[in-house]
Amino acid sequence: MLLRSIFTIFLLYISVLECAGKSVQVDENFETSGNAIETTSENSGARSQSQQLELVALREQLNGVEAKVNEMTSLMSNLLPGSCSEIPNRSGIQQIRIPEYSQQPFKVLCRKSKLSGGWTTVLVRKDGSVDFYRFWEHYKSGFGNLTGEFFIGLDKLHHLTKDGDQELLIQLEDFDGEQKYAKYDEFVVGSEKEDYKLITLGKYSGDAGDDLQYHEGEKFSTQDRDNDKSVRNCAEFSRGAWWYHDCHNSNLMGTYNETQSHKGINWFDITDREYSLKAVQMLIRTQNRLKW
Repeated sequence: MLLRSIFTIFLLYISVLECAGKSVQVDENFETSGNAIETTSENSGARSQSQQLELVALREQLNGVEAKVNEMTSLMSNLLPGSCSEIPNRSGIQQIRIPEYSQQPFKVLCRKSKLSGGWTTVLVRKDGSVDFYRFWEHYKSGFGNLTGEFFIGLDKLHHLTKDGDQELLIQLEDFDGEQKYAKYDEFVVGSEKEDYKLITLGKYSGDAGDDLQYHEGEKFSTQDRDNDKSVRNCAEFSRGAWWYHDCHNSNLMGTYNETQSHKGINWFDITDREYSLKAVQMLIRTQNRLKW
């Protein structure tokens, strides 16, 4: 933030200098228009030349400072964590950087849970404020608001999990306030060339029931990209997007508070087919972290 503020000040400074240069040029043109006194024109010309030289010198100094600011910004960017697992004692919105994904940092939501900290939030459903019945490109890049409902995006999810060192935590809450969870000790999502396939889903633990295992090995599907094994388009049928098989035992990207069969936010061990969950979170974290 400090470097950004400094850089903004420098940009304002450049604008002031350029305005000063334009003002000098206007004065010079006015005083050499044929109506000005000759001596005034000569003084103005000398003053204009001096100011132009000063402006050039200041611009050179500013370029040097700007290069240093860019260098420091780059160094600080390289020091950013690669996930919330590297900053386990911090919660809330944080910046991370994954060089294989992008040289630019991006914001994520870090969370602590009853299973300790260091979790990077992948998905939040809690009030129906965001429509999850979306197209492939939306799910590829991510959507929503980190302070509300959102999905991190399949591209980011692939790069966060591709090394095979992530565990997955799914927190579920019904409209009676009962909370349960499902945890998997390994979670790997493939690349877009692999249609973001759910490549690996590790051993299950928790009290919610193992309703994601049915989807292991499946490609991701949306209403405009039917990759499931059903004769119908499961994303259209289930009004969502997911690693559908034929079609699902879980549907955490379904329609909020929808009670039609198979179309809500389903986790069949809790909801069966007609009940929709009130709140869901999907979080990932590097395995074998120290517990605190």
